[in-house]
Amino acid sequence: TPAATPAATPAATPAATPIDNSCANGIAVPPNKLTETLLQDCELLIAARDELNGDNAVLDWNYYTDIGRWPGVRLGETPLRVVALDLRRKGLTGSIPPELGALDQLNLINLRHNQLTGPIPPELGNLKKLTFLHLGGNRLAGSIPPELGNLKKLVFLHLGGNRLAGSIPPELGNLKELTSLRLRDNQLSGLVPPELANLEQLNILQLLGGANSYTGCVPPVLYAIELVTVPPDVPCADDALVVAPPPPPPPPTPAPPPAPAEMTTSEIPTCLDSTGLPNVWSNAGLLQDCFALMAIRETLVVGGKELDWEHSIDIDQWPGVALGGEPARVTRLRLAELDLAGRVPPELGQLDALRELNLSGNRLSGAIPYELGDLSELEYLNLGDNELTGIIPPELGKLRQLKVLDLADNQLSEEIPPRLGSLTQLEMLSLRNNRLSGDIPPRLENLQKLKRVRLDGGNSFTGGCLPAEWEQVSPDFLAVLALPYCPDPSASKPETGPIIGYPPQPGHPPYVPPTPIGGMLAELNQWVNTTTLPNLPEDAHNIFLQAGLQTGVAGIIVVALLCGSLLFNLARRAGGKIGPVECFAAAGTLMIVLHSNFEVFLFQSVYIVVWVFIGLGAGFAYNQRQESASAPELRELPAAAA
Repeated sequence: TPAATPAATPAATPAATPIDNSCANGIAVPPNKLTETLLQDCELLIAARDELNGDNAVLDWNYYTDIGRWPGVRLGETPLRVVALDLRRKGLTGSIPPELGALDQLNLINLRHNQLTGPIPPELGNLKKLTFLHLGGNRLAGSIPPELGNLKKLVFLHLGGNRLAGSIPPELGNLKELTSLRLRDNQLSGLVPPELANLEQLNILQLLGGANSYTGCVPPVLYAIELVTVPPDVPCADDALVVAPPPPPPPPTPAPPPAPAEMTTSEIPTCLDSTGLPNVWSNAGLLQDCFALMAIRETLVVGGKELDWEHSIDIDQWPGVALGGEPARVTRLRLAELDLAGRVPPELGQLDALRELNLSGNRLSGAIPYELGDLSELEYLNLGDNELTGIIPPELGKLRQLKVLDLADNQLSEEIPPRLGSLTQLEMLSLRNNRLSGDIPPRLENLQKLKRVRLDGGNSFTGGCLPAEWEQVSPDFLAVLALPYCPDPSASKPETGPIIGYPPQPGHPPYVPPTPIGGMLAELNQWVNTTTLPNLPEDAHNIFLQAGLQTGVAGIIVVALLCGSLLFNLARRAGGKIGPVECFAAAGTLMIVLHSNFEVFLFQSVYIVVWVFIGLGAGFAYNQRQESASAPELRELPAAAA
């Protein structure tokens, strides 16, 4: 039997290059960025990725993409490190990884408006450089870690809109740089820590809302914060306050942040350096405005996207935003006709230097936030042509500098709040095409400076009267309301004519004062002031047409009526002679009625001319009467002397 032939040995296959699943593969951290510390940050983020993802793998962080291109990750410092995580609205459903606490160069964490659950990891208290921490709008539970009190550089802390329980840790009183603390809409309870009184830079404090329910009292100094929501009317007595230890000496003044031209392209700015102005650290008001605008951006949606306001762009270059004043503040916000959807953000009330707010011509819905009443410097407010519902907030009556209020073309309902009568500087009021009802508030008579008012359209007012001053507003759009004008308490009563100081002669009827003529004149004056020309667009009813109608038609009719009244009353004297007393009495009646009903220039001229001619005529008649009375006596003198 022949020997078995050995099986042929297969040729050797080259071994495949193993996949390097690590940040050191030269791709995740390219050679030009390679440092040991950035490799460490890369591995920490990979470890945190799956925990943040939860059920949805939405974070595309992998070893085969440059870390500088990872969504939401931004680099800075020298050498390069991870300095910011901006993962807002990413649909995250996991929990906050404790590994984030090891990214020791982070200055910003923004995880707002996801669906994150679980507790806030106390490891976040290790981030000594953190200035911005926003975890609002999630489903976080548990307590607020007292370790957050270690974040000595923190300026903004937002934990609202979660399910946090327990008490507010007193350690938050150590955050001496904090300008905004928002804990609203949680399930917090217990005492409001007196240590919060140490937050001297604080200008926004929100503790109420949701299921938050506190006991005890509140440090009185917290009520002095302008934008504050704390339990009302429960200030602590001095002996009830826990005396906090004196603050440590201030650290050396840090070097100012680099100017935008000196910043590397990989750095990510925050509100602390996105203002485009020097000395931003000393301008707490502008920082407050920046934080408020970023919160507003979350609410207002432009075609399914957020407003184009980014920290990487100077705030004075943000669309619709204008700065003014010294120090600089946001004074104007023009976002008209941008197809904005969503609700009117209550955070607008935090822009306390705002003079102009225009959100007209959009698709905004919901109620008008009462917080707009906090804009004490506002002069122009236009929310017209939207889809707003609910009532007109009475708080708008606090806007004492307001000159224009336009809420037209919405779906606002119920009555006009009487507090709008406090807007004594108002020059234009437009509430047309809403669903308002009820009585016209009497306090609106205080709006003495109104030059234009619109209440017509879909409104259905059922009572009250229109302020008498509105009768002079031109053009007149109030006639369709079919409401009377209120009596003008400042107007004098129609003159009844002077009383002639001599008794009637026998056979003569008594003097009849021209009272009916005064009433006719008052009605005629009202008709002239409320009459508009037909078949013309409303803009054509300008002051020239109205003045022409008043001075032309009314002038002819009134002068004719007055002359007829004069002749009528004189004729009633049954043929009595017209003497100087009658002439002056009639002329006085004519002048008083003219002057009390018309105050335009032409009638002042008529007043002077008529008075001069009547005076001359009265003088001539008097002289003629004297001459005729003395002629017989002169003719008889020679005979008597003889």
